[in-house]
Amino acid sequence: MQNFKQTFLFLSAQSYRIVNEATGEVTNEGISLRYITSDSLDPVVDEMATSRGQLSKGQKVVKVALPITKLEKCKEFPALYDATMKFSVVGDKQQIQVLDIDYVGLAKLTVDKPRPN
Repeated sequence: MQNFKQTFLFLSAQSYRIVNEATGEVTNEGISLRYITSDSLDPVVDEMATSRGQLSKGQKVVKVALPITKLEKCKEFPALYDATMKFSVVGDKQQIQVLDIDYVGLAKLTVDKPRPN
């Protein structure tokens, strides 16, 4: 399948390294990223859940890992990034895999309505 791009609000990035204690060998390292599958914080209501009598409001946070070689692309957070992705099939389930990110700009939160007293 062909790769595609979409802009998301990335919330955080944290590098990790897993070392084999017996050998001292690095067995895995990368960057753990958390993002929401939107480029805004507009209110979201899951109509499917609501129709089943369940409550589902707001943005869901997704966690993804990228290779440590992408660390220089992690400029600042929270920010908008263009994510290069692809669909893959694992077993009988279709999954979306993030392959790369490109910085778009810093995200800032503003309040539209003041809180009532």
